[in-house]
Amino acid sequence: MAAAASVRPPGRPRCDATRRTILAAAYELLTEGGAKAFTIEAVAARAGSAKTTIYRWWPSKGALAVEAFREANSSAFAYPRTTSAVADLRAQLRQLTGTLRGPAGQVIAGLVAEMQGDEETRRAYLEDCIGPRRAEARRLLERGIANGELRPDLDADVALDALYGALHWRLLTRPEALDEAWVDRMLEVVLHGMAQAPTAVRPDAA
Repeated sequence: MAAAASVRPPGRPRCDATRRTILAAAYELLTEGGAKAFTIEAVAARAGSAKTTIYRWWPSKGALAVEAFREANSSAFAYPRTTSAVADLRAQLRQLTGTLRGPAGQVIAGLVAEMQGDEETRRAYLEDCIGPRRAEARRLLERGIANGELRPDLDADVALDALYGALHWRLLTRPEALDEAWVDRMLEVVLHGMAQAPTAVRPDAA
């Protein structure tokens, strides 16, 4: 009876192992050749899996590429949780910047380029990768508003565009200058603004 009780149910562990193997193989190929050269056939060969198995779990190569990227770099997107939302934001941006200075940055640049001409890659990147992270970042900003670190009338969407849009732009145009010092300067400008306090910049001033 004891021996029978230790037998694991068939199917699920093997499927999980196969899925992880496919994702690891996909990310290896992305770091080696970029999104442009990425194919389901190459992933199947690297993972030792059938193409039908891959298509059963991912509807397109774009969806697979995005999940492989997200799986390999999940820790870089995670937000710490301390008593300071601003400190957590700074820590996450620094961690993400460090990750993007490596192969992950080249992969994300390739995915951004690929999604300009491939709607499925675009959908997967925006909905499956950026969407959940943006929702988490919004909750962080809301925490900062609640604890008094951030202004109560903060437009979270504009703030997130300014923070992470700047990060993406730097990655795509000047990746060699993407470092913690730049993150700190960028945060100072976004968090404190460009106007001389207490004078506000009028919409018609420009």
